[in-house]
Amino acid sequence: MKIKLLIILFVFTIEISFGQSLDEYIQMAEKSNPEIEYYELNYNILKEKVDEVGNLDNTKFSLGYFIFPPETRLGAQRLKLGAQQSFPWPGTFEAQKNVIKYKANQVSYDTDISKISLRYNIKATYYEIYKNLAILNVYKENKEVLDIYENMALGALENNRAKMSDVLKIQTKKNELHSKIFSAFNEMNAYSRQFNRLLDRNDESVVNVPDSLSILDILMSNDSLISHPVLQKIDAKILVFDKEKELLKYEEKPKFTAAIDYISVSKRDDLSPEGNGRDILMPMVGVSVPLFTKQYDAKRRRLDLSMRQTEIERYNKEKAFKTQLDIAKAKLKNAILQVVAAEKNKDAIQRAIDSDLKAYETGKLDYDNILRMQLQKIKYQLLEIQGTKDAYVQKAKIEYLTGK
Repeated sequence: MKIKLLIILFVFTIEISFGQSLDEYIQMAEKSNPEIEYYELNYNILKEKVDEVGNLDNTKFSLGYFIFPPETRLGAQRLKLGAQQSFPWPGTFEAQKNVIKYKANQVSYDTDISKISLRYNIKATYYEIYKNLAILNVYKENKEVLDIYENMALGALENNRAKMSDVLKIQTKKNELHSKIFSAFNEMNAYSRQFNRLLDRNDESVVNVPDSLSILDILMSNDSLISHPVLQKIDAKILVFDKEKELLKYEEKPKFTAAIDYISVSKRDDLSPEGNGRDILMPMVGVSVPLFTKQYDAKRRRLDLSMRQTEIERYNKEKAFKTQLDIAKAKLKNAILQVVAAEKNKDAIQRAIDSDLKAYETGKLDYDNILRMQLQKIKYQLLEIQGTKDAYVQKAKIEYLTGK
């Protein structure tokens, strides 16, 4: 009895709590989702690397002391100081920065991919909760109807207008519905926990779902695959390869070096030549030319192969998305057809039930027949709920595939 009361209270709480919409839940999830935060941090980290490139190499300083000073005409060399700085080909720094900027742009799509996947998972789970709550309510309503039939059969039994087997059959079906109420509740509770975890909040938080959904609110669209972030990320990856090839053009150019050496010379005591003890100052320039290396050609071939591989990847991804989109649209149409058919059959069964109950006022009720029709009505009610859920899930799938 306590468990039964708990179920009733739980369902009642959900049915009267319609404070937050699905869009509001999605906004909450996007703000608190740790995966989205991770990708945003990753993007910001890569953006910071832009300032790490495009700078000259460290200036090299050297200091040498002659332990055995070499003698020259002007005196002995005692100390040597040097400074050296390398310079890349003009334009190299800008090319390096462009590579990092485009890599950061590529990484930024990870956040979009995470968001669009999160939105789809939230919608799909939300509609599963709706389905199980709707099923639970159907079982509850029909159990109450069977209570009425049971009382009618018990009353008719006293007047020999019904058999005990009629009462027992009704009670058996009531017990089955009671068990199914528990099953629907447990499944709804499991999806509620999953939903709350997607929002990164307490598992026991109440999830507000509507008491009904209409397929009339679903707008069919002819959207084709346009801007899914997975494809946009691949496009961005191709642009990175382009920028790396541009950078390679600068990297294989000569590199320049400017240096200056200073040598301290001591005066000679034995002679006094002109310039005695004069220090030495020697400016130098150098150039580094890749004459005997094949690394740049190899890197260029690798980039060309990687670019072609990525183009194939994009083609295959887009083709797969288009196939999934066609399947989702077909499933959406089929789900709508299922709902329409189930609604018509449900209404027809109800009219037949009403006709039998009206005839009962003047004659004997066929309990086997009315029980069979009531169970048939439950079947069509469940088909209508399942079809509605499937239609909304497929609509969410279409939105995911088209990048909405």
